[in-house]
Amino acid sequence: MAPSPAYLIRTERLVLRCYSPELAPLRQAAVAATREALLPWFTWAKDEPRPVAEHLQLVRQLRGKFDLDQNRIHAVLDGEQRELVGELALLARGEERARELGYWVHSRHTGKGVATEMVSALVRVGFELDGLERMDIQVAVGNEASAAVARRLGFTLEGTLRQRARGDGGPAEDTWYFSLLASEYPKSPAARVPVKAYDFGGVLLPGLV
Repeated sequence: MAPSPAYLIRTERLVLRCYSPELAPLRQAAVAATREALLPWFTWAKDEPRPVAEHLQLVRQLRGKFDLDQNRIHAVLDGEQRELVGELALLARGEERARELGYWVHSRHTGKGVATEMVSALVRVGFELDGLERMDIQVAVGNEASAAVARRLGFTLEGTLRQRARGDGGPAEDTWYFSLLASEYPKSPAARVPVKAYDFGGVLLPGLV
């Protein structure tokens, strides 16, 4: 039987959780506030701000894929779960034991180590609970902030993918391709980030130390 995915993950400052309806207004507010910073890297940002009803429909779609253990999109919240401070994706990319990470952070929370902390949490879950063999990060050439997170956590830059199609339907672009292997993971700073993970029923998942 496949291991239960983590529906809620806690770090020292953050809560990562599967989307649910009450988070739609928080997502709308965060995306609207961060629109200008998102526009160069995410095609979907051009349609923001959108009504809460549209975010609610999106949240429903994201939850469905999460429950099917396809793409897992996590809402990243402050410790009190009052504000969405970012979003973190664990994307299925064809290979059974490999996943791709994607992320963005609310403009008000950049420069505080939020991206590093939330990505570290999902790296730990991916390798220690999901048993992945490789995790990838694709970053548009020029997105230095996102690339810095990958480098900080020990991901290796394999090269530049030239004029590759974007997952969000935007125009093709040059992309930096980073990877971290399970054999390399123990030396990553992510392996030392305190993390607790819980299953669908709220039961603490074993395996993280």
